[in-house]
Amino acid sequence: MFHVSRNPGEHGTNEVELIDAARQAIRSILPSEWSVTSNQSSAAAGSHRDYRPDAELVITARDGTTAVVLVECKGVVVPRDVDRISRQLASYGYTAIVGEGEAKGAMLVAPFVSPTTRVQLDRHGLGWFDLTGNLRLRLDRPAVFLDREGAERSGFRDPADRLLKSLRGPAAARVVLRLCETSLPVGVRDLGVQAEVGAATSARVLELLDREAVVTRDENGLVTAVDKRALVGRWARDYKVMTSNEVVATLDPRGLSHALKALSSVDKRFAVTGSAAARAYLPGDVTPVSPLVSLSVYAEDPLALMDQLGLRVVERGTNVLVLKAYDDSVYQRSRRIDGIDYAAPAQVVADLLTGPGRSSEEAEQLTVVLESNESGWER
Repeated sequence: MFHVSRNPGEHGTNEVELIDAARQAIRSILPSEWSVTSNQSSAAAGSHRDYRPDAELVITARDGTTAVVLVECKGVVVPRDVDRISRQLASYGYTAIVGEGEAKGAMLVAPFVSPTTRVQLDRHGLGWFDLTGNLRLRLDRPAVFLDREGAERSGFRDPADRLLKSLRGPAAARVVLRLCETSLPVGVRDLGVQAEVGAATSARVLELLDREAVVTRDENGLVTAVDKRALVGRWARDYKVMTSNEVVATLDPRGLSHALKALSSVDKRFAVTGSAAARAYLPGDVTPVSPLVSLSVYAEDPLALMDQLGLRVVERGTNVLVLKAYDDSVYQRSRRIDGIDYAAPAQVVADLLTGPGRSSEEAEQLTVVLESNESGWER
């Protein structure tokens, strides 16, 4: 573990320590015959600090092949910063030369790099390192591909920071689900009205989503674009289908076909989610990636639904999961297909992303279908 000296003004550690920690981490993974040295900004080309990287990591292989990795160091970084960081690295406008090698890579170094920030960095072809162990570096010559996972959440906390950090809870879920369906552009107050949450809640959730680079806003604060795939993925970091809802494991002795067919006669609100819902949204000529082995149903009155379907509570052999929903928006956003109500596609994707078994593969298959049928889901 690296020694970290806290600096309250820098949200974690100072620049010199961060860069040295990155150097040591890379060195510890590469073969012992390789070397990794760092040149701080004073050694970089250019006479003005704004026109050179924070450091260069010089990686030399056993055969003498050398690569230089440009390093941009940040005390705090959020996904929307990545585009600017990428442009900043590109703006240096020089090729660093060390022996026979030339600059071939670039990476961000920070106390913590969140999962969504890593996605943005990868899209821009940038590597990363943080003090929790997250590391990615790719070089063509010498051939290097380092990929290590650290923490999913930051251990660094600033007591003065009051920004929303989580999408946990019904209010945030309402905003997320509404963003997946509303017409754009949309403002804070209008979105709050549509999602049935206060304007302050709408504003805080949108600010978080803006930081996470899953929505695009204009100079007036209106949301002009939504990356629905990234939005639901970000929500799924805080929402978990099996813990955010009350779940009752049951068995229909007559099988899943009977349970599905009997749902059309239930007189209480319900919404099918999970694998069965994914199938309802797939085109008829698309084969599901896995067989249907269980049915998941949100129920306004779980006991009434269980009684009407003839379900029995069991500890083993479950084939029907009955969920007491975290919020009524599950039913309000549902869609009726062939007489049965199904949770909205965004809800289904989130449930599959956080569900058991092969549900993540089913989530990916459904997302691919949504890319073709609904705007905002494309990569």
